[in-house]
Amino acid sequence: MGFLKLARRPALSCALFLLLPLNSLHAQGQAYDGVWWQMRTASEQEGFIFGFGDCYADPGGQRIRMLIDDADMRIAVSTYYQGHQKSRARPVGQVLKDIWSGHTSVPRAKHAGAREGWRERHGYFDGLWWKGSSSTEQLGFVEGYIACHGTEHRKARQFQLSPASYVQSINGWYASPADETVAAQRRAEKIEDVLLRFNAKASTSGR
Repeated sequence: MGFLKLARRPALSCALFLLLPLNSLHAQGQAYDGVWWQMRTASEQEGFIFGFGDCYADPGGQRIRMLIDDADMRIAVSTYYQGHQKSRARPVGQVLKDIWSGHTSVPRAKHAGAREGWRERHGYFDGLWWKGSSSTEQLGFVEGYIACHGTEHRKARQFQLSPASYVQSINGWYASPADETVAAQRRAEKIEDVLLRFNAKASTSGR
């Protein structure tokens, strides 16, 4: 079932730059562009699309207007970079937004109707999806979410750790507790909520 069918700042000074943890620099400075994209596996690429879209979509369906199969979306991004070698430094997020808005055409894509597209908050991206996805898809999801968050929510708390660190923390959270009631509650919690909670914790402990 398709994802879309459901629904730098410059451093203040050299001294400040040197004080930033290496993980923080990785989270804020990773270039998720065409060069990065072409070196990823298909599952990591699809995870990136899911994570970016989970952060970017709005319940009213005004941002993601096109209904596109997951695999078709991934292929469309790859096709864009293959046909625009001079644009390899362009962020993947910008390419995704052009496709979702309809500015870049994709075969078999269609405009979302009044009751189609993204309507439930964060769709099905909860503990069930997370535990059923591969490790590379999970990593891609976090990478995509961080990439979107850094450009679309600049005033919000920025991510402090590497994507792999957040994946490990999320895995620990969704690991089934002995109490089935607690396990069910955790599975129902959206990935974004878990991710932001761990980022808040990282920001507090890093002070």
